Amino acid sequence: MLKIVLIGLMAVFLAMLAGSIHREYGYIVAVGAAILIFSYGVSRISIIAVELRKLEEEIGLQQEYITVLLKMAGIAYLSQFAVSLCRDAGQGAIAGQISFAGKISMLIISLPILEAVIKTVGEFFS
Repeated sequence: MLKIVLIGLMAVFLAMLAGSIHREYGYIVAVGAAILIFSYGVSRISIIAVELRKLEEEIGLQQEYITVLLKMAGIAYLSQFAVSLCRDAGQGAIAGQISFAGKISMLIISLPILEAVIKTVGEFFS
């Protein structure tokens, strides 16, 4: 986490410095830093996948549930990343629509799990 904080702080200072020369340079530095930090986060996803596999084996979770969970987390992170970039660029309306679409996508992906929960509750009461 310290690496990410340092990269972020350096990017802010570089963006301020470059932005004082040309405003576009500041944006380029900010977007480059955002992409760098995002790629670092994506590279760490393998650790999460390994831990989820261990959890799957210990508890006996079905593969389908873990796949849905990973997809939902991916949608959440990607949409938040896009929303942050849009808001930083002053495009709040677009950011709001991306956020809405991300939430709808997560709801659609979670429908199989919701169906399984409803079936389980139905079997419990019958």
